[in-house]
Amino acid sequence: MQGEVAGAVVSRYGTRGEPSAADEVRIVPLRLVFTLAVAAWFGTLICLSFVVTPVAHRSFPPRQARRFLRPMFRRIYRLGTGLGFIALIAVFLGRDGLPADDIARLASPVAVAVVASLIGGEVLLPKFQSLDGDDPRFARLHQVSAMLNTTSIAALLLALAGAIAR
Repeated sequence: MQGEVAGAVVSRYGTRGEPSAADEVRIVPLRLVFTLAVAAWFGTLICLSFVVTPVAHRSFPPRQARRFLRPMFRRIYRLGTGLGFIALIAVFLGRDGLPADDIARLASPVAVAVVASLIGGEVLLPKFQSLDGDDPRFARLHQVSAMLNTTSIAALLLALAGAIAR
């Protein structure tokens, strides 16, 4: 719901003046930083979820597969959270040259993925590490973790689409 009123960009969140040439020069590298951060995070989640984890579970007995994968998850969660904050900082720094709709379209899905990553890495992962794979609580935690991972993947895909569609 955008329009133009006397050279100003209008969104449902308010009016913002036309981006200046200086804003455009500053926005392009920030858009690149945003897109690279989100794409790298998305790629690591896809690789771990659909390549590394299935191969580990097909190649090793369950206990060995979990032992192999557990150290990776903490790193992936922290990497994702860091890349998410980098992407959010890029949006924050470029906010003067973006309509409010674009800011919301870019930042909201990344914020959702950051929250999902923080819950997975800081809340669920420590619980996972204290349980044996045969414990019934492990299966429930794994289900919640998989849902958070799927949420992150979907949110990051939306963020990438938002960055590319502009």
